[in-house]
Amino acid sequence: MPPRDSIHYIVKQAIINDGWKITDDPYVISYGERFLFIDLAATISSTFNQAQGSFLGATKENQRIAIEIKDFRGQSVIADLEQALGQYILYQLLLSRIEPERELYLAITDTIYNNIFNEPIGQLVITEMPLKLIIINLQTVKVIQWIPARPIEK
Repeated sequence: MPPRDSIHYIVKQAIINDGWKITDDPYVISYGERFLFIDLAATISSTFNQAQGSFLGATKENQRIAIEIKDFRGQSVIADLEQALGQYILYQLLLSRIEPERELYLAITDTIYNNIFNEPIGQLVITEMPLKLIIINLQTVKVIQWIPARPIEK
């Protein structure tokens, strides 16, 4: 199993604080003779209390997500972005085959979001891939944004 990112436990707690139940840490994908490890898997029930100001809004019962965590601590933020996108694409392909109803998200800090994903190159990646992000504030241990925004059911 690969080493965990330095922000793993903070992201995990922020996801829990946002009303999700962690189901796997890590979430293991077996495909052919290979095993891959997505950092977390989580589920949420429609019984979640929406009055807490969560970005989730109303959700489908038993909605499931997988979360790859990246802290972008290498020497080059572009190299880190390339590596993160490669993992994201591979995991998305595998999930589409083995568990297509599970949504994949890349969890990053608000600092990384502001430093790269707010720039034109980051916006291009978000809109053209499309890339789903969970933005975490490390100091408050909270999810501050879901990209794309989680839809509200009526």
